Amino acid sequence: MKNINILVYLLGIMLFAGACDLTFEPIDEIDNDKAFTNIDDLNSGLAGIMSQYGGHAIIANSDRASDDLRFSNSNRGQGVAVHDWTYNAASSDISGVWYGSAHIIDAANRLIAEAEKFNPEEEVVKRVVAECKFLRALSSFESVRFYCSNYEPESLGVPYVFVSEIVQPSRLSQKQSYEYILKDIDDAIPSLNQYSDDNPIQNSPGGNYWITKSAAYALKARVALYMRDWNMAINAAESAIGEGGFRLANIGEYANVWDDYVEKDVEVMFRLKRENYKMGDFYTSSANGDIYFHPSFGLMDIYDEDDVRKQAFFGTNENGKDIVVKHDGRPGDLPNVVDLKMFRVSEMILIKAEAYVELDKLDNAKTEITTLRQNRITDPADVDMSTKTLAMKVLQEERRRELAYEGHRFYDLRRWNLPVERLPEDSETKPSYLPAGDYHFVFPIPQDEMFANDNMVQNDGYSN
Repeated sequence: MKNINILVYLLGIMLFAGACDLTFEPIDEIDNDKAFTNIDDLNSGLAGIMSQYGGHAIIANSDRASDDLRFSNSNRGQGVAVHDWTYNAASSDISGVWYGSAHIIDAANRLIAEAEKFNPEEEVVKRVVAECKFLRALSSFESVRFYCSNYEPESLGVPYVFVSEIVQPSRLSQKQSYEYILKDIDDAIPSLNQYSDDNPIQNSPGGNYWITKSAAYALKARVALYMRDWNMAINAAESAIGEGGFRLANIGEYANVWDDYVEKDVEVMFRLKRENYKMGDFYTSSANGDIYFHPSFGLMDIYDEDDVRKQAFFGTNENGKDIVVKHDGRPGDLPNVVDLKMFRVSEMILIKAEAYVELDKLDNAKTEITTLRQNRITDPADVDMSTKTLAMKVLQEERRRELAYEGHRFYDLRRWNLPVERLPEDSETKPSYLPAGDYHFVFPIPQDEMFANDNMVQNDGYSN
């Protein structure tokens, strides 16, 4: 890899995951020793990394393995192994997260190494390094929640790689993995901007398309949620919202969130630009209208009729069949192409609410949930959160409603030690029940990684 033109490598990796998402001026091919000769080269290298960040496999596999989708008769095999819980280490559907994360981490590590050529006190250098550390932390965490069990300090985590070199890393403990993730986030925050409207990359979008302090705090809140560090989760979620002055989208604005048409301080805290990646194709083909998965009745039935989310997430095709429309595309643009919303205000509110429930601060939890519901439902009913059991049930249902098809449900059920229970009408020809604690709640390390890395340990339940 040392003989590869590094700059061309960083700019060219956008071809992975089918995403060509950030626009900037191309740079001619140059020799390695001249690849990064000025700070603008660092910015362009960062744009190359950002443009090839995927993130879609986390969403697709969570949806397919959970109780939020119903198999369609027009499905030709898309995601069936995950939906049926028959995947193994050789299943192609579950390898993308591992290799996509490793690819981002390697690219980030390369750019951090290149940044060492410049004055470390330069603001641009500090910011680029900080953004690379954020991407390393984000990619590592995605691997943790995909390939690791619920947080236990001594349970198996993932390797944490700091340099770009050919190695056979061993799995760390979860405690070590999470500590490195949090350290990268905390190291990054001081050098991150809040908004990047004046980003020096020509023709690049600004606002919440770039890594900000709010994005870093939002990632920290999500990490803390999985660690069950409730105070950290609350503090980080509040900082994520407060740093950018973000607010929830109201009822009239909510549909525009999914059409990529809201102000930068409304709802979406960090997004990834998408110009041609058809995320909606996970559910319904943009080419011929074939439905691969319908929304489940179990999910659709938990919304009130005056809940704006019901109209934003679900629809019917010309044949009257239920379809997922949450990611069906921007009006007047390519079908099924929308930006990937990485962090939203509502997730931060739900993180705070869950943490308050766990801390027995039920009034605080109810305040958060009520605020969310008032911005989603025209005439919301009062919710009973008078006991911890009732409060947790309300929280779990509201989190399912709000974050459907955003890559959380399957991992949430695992976090809560709950089974996947599909209604009979959602599983006529498919498995309907995955017991809590079943080994399929943790995806297997890809077989190719097991073959290539003698130090890798497979997850329980899957053969080596």
